[in-house]
Amino acid sequence: MGKGTDGLATLLLGIAVGAVAGILLAPDKGENTRRNIADKAGHLKDDLNKKAGELKEEISKKSAELKEEISKKASEIQKDLEKQAETSKQKLNKLVDNLKTHKNNSGKVEEAEIVNDEA
Repeated sequence: MGKGTDGLATLLLGIAVGAVAGILLAPDKGENTRRNIADKAGHLKDDLNKKAGELKEEISKKSAELKEEISKKASEIQKDLEKQAETSKQKLNKLVDNLKTHKNNSGKVEEAEIVNDEA
């Protein structure tokens, strides 16, 4: 987990320990003390559930954003590769045409000039 989550857990633990210590050290009847502890525990549980829900929502949102970003990058890479493949195919066809032309002109195949058209 990240630094924010560790800090939040530490804060909540500190609040819980402080609340329990305050209740136990306060002069009150046993029944009232137990009720107060139960109430504080219930509130703490509710707070933890709320924070867990918020964290789950944030993780889901970030996950969806990351998935979309990865999909876009993959699509861009695929388009770039397809463009490079088409350029290579065109260069190869041009080289083959040059070889055929050179063969037809000389009657035999000799070294042909390789055309390098950098885009």
